[in-house]
Amino acid sequence: MDEKIELEYYKAPMSKRTFAFFFDFICMAILALGFFVAGRSILEGSEFYTSAFDTYVTLSRDSHLYVYEEADDNLVTITEYASVAFDEKKEEQVSFLEERLSAFYVEDPLSIFDGHGQDVYNAQKVGESAILRENKLPYFALNSASIPEAIVSSEELLPFYQEAMLLAQGHLGDSDEYATASQTLSRAYNVYIIPSSIALSFIVFEFLVPLIFFRRGYATLGMKTFKLALLTSGAVSPKFPRFLGRFAWMLIVEVLASMMTFGVPLFLNVGMAFIRKDGQALHDYMAGTYMVDASDQSVYFSKEEYLKLKAKAEATESRPYLSSWKGDHLEDTMPPIAPNEDLSSIEERNESPYNGSHE
Repeated sequence: MDEKIELEYYKAPMSKRTFAFFFDFICMAILALGFFVAGRSILEGSEFYTSAFDTYVTLSRDSHLYVYEEADDNLVTITEYASVAFDEKKEEQVSFLEERLSAFYVEDPLSIFDGHGQDVYNAQKVGESAILRENKLPYFALNSASIPEAIVSSEELLPFYQEAMLLAQGHLGDSDEYATASQTLSRAYNVYIIPSSIALSFIVFEFLVPLIFFRRGYATLGMKTFKLALLTSGAVSPKFPRFLGRFAWMLIVEVLASMMTFGVPLFLNVGMAFIRKDGQALHDYMAGTYMVDASDQSVYFSKEEYLKLKAKAEATESRPYLSSWKGDHLEDTMPPIAPNEDLSSIEERNESPYNGSHE
């Protein structure tokens, strides 16, 4: 258990902690963005990513559900393309979308429907599973030849094609080759680039900056700006192993685990800081540290350092006055030391301080 020192620190005000948090958050976000850009350029030059990306683009374009725009080197959905290419020409938009969706289901370029693509598409137009309008009425009805035929205007048909496009995109995942390429690209960003960018930025601002620049109280940039510090229950700055444990808990549980659990540990951490009287957040509770307001009090590395500095200060305050003001200059008020004067007499004389006086 930490040996306590008789020092008083105020609990860090929540307002200061909030400002310090957002200061650090903005700094980390900027650095994380830099890491993300650098990581993406490295990733996009790798062979496995390039191969997956080429496969994804080729299959998307072959599916008839996407249009590749060479000028922008970009894939866009047929619904996005139609709204721009045909602008206010609703009939042409509908004709284009019908042609593309029919090709996806009937031609079945990715071998998804095993010859039943037309039946799947027709089921979206008529029948129990048909896409319906807002008033729960259908967009299509079977004609005399038992073929689905639109019973609303072209403008009213556009919502149908937008929903049909979403269903078609869902079927793309049934293609093993497309799913593999898509998952590879998604994993590259969501598992490698984004988490590593955030983690690296977090390491810089929450570990390296306190360790290198602000070891007395292990303050981050935000904490230092708002004069906050970390202390143990012994009222001294934490030792490195304790600081390392606190940081590891924050990184693994409150950052990385929060990415996979929709921020549950992070919310628990913030909730504890607000609820507890001592203001301990989850990581501080686990590490046995406290965030305090250090604006009116120094932070010490150890009890020994505090006692040594205290003794030095007390000794300085009790030193005898050796001079007084004489007009605009200092003049010694101690009698001069005679040549060969015994040292013991000097020590006795120093024990009775002279009081300086203003003249």
